[in-house]
Amino acid sequence: MGFSTSAVMVIFAASIIYMASIFYPVADMSHRKILEAERMSNELWKEKMNTKIVITDWVGNTLTVYNNGSAVLNSSKVNVILDGELKPSSSYVIIPGGVWSPKTSINIDIGAASGRVKIIAANGAADYIVT
Repeated sequence: MGFSTSAVMVIFAASIIYMASIFYPVADMSHRKILEAERMSNELWKEKMNTKIVITDWVGNTLTVYNNGSAVLNSSKVNVILDGELKPSSSYVIIPGGVWSPKTSINIDIGAASGRVKIIAANGAADYIVT
């Protein structure tokens, strides 16, 4: 019995080491991916907290939207919801396009003189107006 017990213990020890060598890299990769996702989530929250857009005026078909935050936005990635319907980007015109710096305004020609409008920046910051 002495030799068979020793042989079983060696087999068990070898199998435990083998299983650990397979498990550790998978667990480490998973942990790194979780940390990366948390970092990205924190960056998105920080950006959203630094973003504030305000609809300041609605004259005719044109809305004036002011970037009152400290984040630089992309005006071509603004979404418009008019009367509960998400409008395709081809149905409204944004002037000026491209970079939307803090403390500046953009004009959005939405093609409607009244209704309920929600303007949403790419990071989720939004403002709402009803006329």
